[in-house]
Amino acid sequence: MQLADVVIAGAGPAGSTAALTLARRGFDVLLMDKASFPRSKLCGGLLTWKTIRLLERIHGSTPTVLTESGAVDTVTDGYSVCHRGHPLALGRFAYPFHLIRRSAFDNHLLNLARMSGAQVIQDCNVSHCSPDGTLCTNRGHFRGRFVIGADGVNSTIRKCFGLSRERWMRNLATAVEITAPQEAIPHATDRPELHAGILPAGYGWVFPSRHGVILGLCGLRRHAENFRHAFADFLSILGVTDPRGLICSHPLHGHPIPYGNALQNPTHGNILLAGDAGGYADPLLGEGIFYALLTGWYAGEAVAEALERGFHPGPAYRERIRGFVLPEMRGANRLRWLLYGLNMINPTNLGRYFRMRGNVLAEMVHGIRSYDWCRRKRWDF
Repeated sequence: MQLADVVIAGAGPAGSTAALTLARRGFDVLLMDKASFPRSKLCGGLLTWKTIRLLERIHGSTPTVLTESGAVDTVTDGYSVCHRGHPLALGRFAYPFHLIRRSAFDNHLLNLARMSGAQVIQDCNVSHCSPDGTLCTNRGHFRGRFVIGADGVNSTIRKCFGLSRERWMRNLATAVEITAPQEAIPHATDRPELHAGILPAGYGWVFPSRHGVILGLCGLRRHAENFRHAFADFLSILGVTDPRGLICSHPLHGHPIPYGNALQNPTHGNILLAGDAGGYADPLLGEGIFYALLTGWYAGEAVAEALERGFHPGPAYRERIRGFVLPEMRGANRLRWLLYGLNMINPTNLGRYFRMRGNVLAEMVHGIRSYDWCRRKRWDF
């Protein structure tokens, strides 16, 4: 059995950030992932102002550094909100959106963790985890004084928490996405587009890319029985002449994402959950990268302090989750149902809301304002 101060399952943004945080403070960190990096990952890949600021603070990764690493695909300060293909609001914002290639972005973060001293084991699939910090994998048994589960929405580590699977599944969303040639849709795309009215509880997106155009759809599973059919309908709304042909000729990637699953208590025994494993994704737009980075940092900091001072990291980690993450989750969830309600009553109401409050909503998405009643947000980074 291999021993370490901390074993981290999952080397995505949450796991790599936790590993970086701990390794920089001199701890013996073992970071494992079932995949071999770089690996493909379904994600719209939109970085907001708060995400860029956090990357600069924790990783030292400015937009220039991210661009040089090959992670940045497109930068734009514009946005568009549509209802079934018809524009409701257009705007520009002082802070640009950075659209990234997830394979390069995640590989960049993993390399930073490795260079900081974390031991990385790839192609390592966790089959079982005990609350005492023992992990069984295809590469042997590992044990940490603490374990951080950052192994995604279908987390193996989370299974030892004994949580209700039915409740977890109820608030899962499905996301599907393809990258198509720009000429697949009849209009030029130079800004992120969000499309309402496609699903009762979900949205579509059109993102520009140097490699064409990224078309995606996300929504609660319980509100969409046939996602392939719903996605074809969305492509038809966008003006794609042969939606099913486009789906058949381009790889269609699908993945579950948390959409209202945020755990109130992400600790159990010597285990902490971060990122999608803890359900920490924006339940309005599904933004997960920021909360993966933030909770990975929080988990790493809490464990580091615990190892240095000899106490349990749970209380400190829960305090930061409840102080800075859960209020955003609750606020975004309230806004989600408000916007969906406006859409169901009359799409004109939705357009009026975006025209009146578009910049305020953009400030909430960027993290300048809180989803918690639109107040100015003060982060702790």
